[in-house]
Amino acid sequence: MSVGAWLRRNIAYPVWVARDRSPRLERYRYLKRTQYSTPAQLRAIQLDKLRQTLVNAWHNTDYYRAAFDAAGFDPRTFSSFDDLARVPILEKEAVRTQAESMRSKAHRDSPMSEFRTGGSTGKPVIVFRSSETIELSNASALRVFEWAGAEIGEPWGLVWGNPPEFVTLKQKLRNWLIDREIYLDTMKLTEASMRAFCDVWSRVRPTMLRGHSHSIYIFASFCLSAGITTVRPKGVISSSMMLLAPERAVIEKAFGCKVTDLYGCEEIGLIGCECEEHSGMHLDMENVYVEIVDPAGRPVPDGEQGAVVVTCLIADAFPFIRYRLGDIASIRPEPCKCGRGLVVMNPVSGRVADFFVRPDGAVVAGVSLVERTLTRFPGVAQMQMIQESLERIVLKIVRAPEYDADTERGLVDELKASVGAREVLIDFVDAIPQEPNGKFRFAISRVRNPFSV
Repeated sequence: MSVGAWLRRNIAYPVWVARDRSPRLERYRYLKRTQYSTPAQLRAIQLDKLRQTLVNAWHNTDYYRAAFDAAGFDPRTFSSFDDLARVPILEKEAVRTQAESMRSKAHRDSPMSEFRTGGSTGKPVIVFRSSETIELSNASALRVFEWAGAEIGEPWGLVWGNPPEFVTLKQKLRNWLIDREIYLDTMKLTEASMRAFCDVWSRVRPTMLRGHSHSIYIFASFCLSAGITTVRPKGVISSSMMLLAPERAVIEKAFGCKVTDLYGCEEIGLIGCECEEHSGMHLDMENVYVEIVDPAGRPVPDGEQGAVVVTCLIADAFPFIRYRLGDIASIRPEPCKCGRGLVVMNPVSGRVADFFVRPDGAVVAGVSLVERTLTRFPGVAQMQMIQESLERIVLKIVRAPEYDADTERGLVDELKASVGAREVLIDFVDAIPQEPNGKFRFAISRVRNPFSV
């Protein structure tokens, strides 16, 4: 650790946190202890927090009071995880239209931060989080960053969209004393911007690289093709979208270290993260309770895939109870070799909206289609699949030099066979832009998914 990193870790960071009266470091130390508690001990923590969350939401929000009463659920009688199935699932549309009634009356005068997310539908969801919720979630981030090799005070390189601008003296001072971050803006990914980022990296020497999974992959691919070997972090943390196995391999080859995949969302914050074993996502059990449910909202057995539904245990000011994220996953029955008691969720297999629907009603994971097309046929530099209807798929393709008639025929035949589409149209483009939030979407379906209730 450099002198600057040591000073940030042991002096500047603790002083800044104490100045803000933040519970972040105290909570971080607590989480470092509880991660090695037994699963039974962690579930007891969850059960107690669930009870508090349900009762507080019923007492203090108009939305949950009405929803619980309509379902005949009295949270004061809550005594087991099975009771949670009686609580209605919270859908994104309800958050869009009922946000004001979801805010806790007990926190009306408390300062709140506004967060916006487009999700998989492209429609904005606006949520609010209290400063305490944010700080408790940040403490969990410190814990999982440590699993990837990070230490407080070390500089970071971020592959991110719309990076902050350090304008005021306080902002500049904080970035130098506390955060020490450099950014590669994913809204402007060009050879020039990536080379410039590498130059800054050589001067600052960050020890960690973090960003959108596919954007890191693009940067890694550039570094490999350009023969750049100066970007050598201790660890890479990917998030915000699915990390495909071929992308992981490219990133690890380019930067000479392991990739730690993180799972979360703007509305909830951190939900799960890989540990050093890289064999699944340890759930952030002290802060969230995760259910895997069938289309009717009933929990499925461990090992069986279903929709991810999350209850936040640290969001009293703006409760999220049984919130359907739009992802598919499963809980791994066996414990992790690392010795932590935190339950492990198998890697998220796809956004619900990014599952393609066959004419016979079956669904096909978009990520699987990518693996059967993009990584299978040569000559495709970048591709986006759009299911316009049950009968029609549009492929936007950025061609590489190896692209030929055999590649095109293979892509069309595979999609017709896998999805049952009668028509596959090819649209050659020079580039496939990111979404407004800086993320890429590999597969987009405009057909309603049967998992959506």
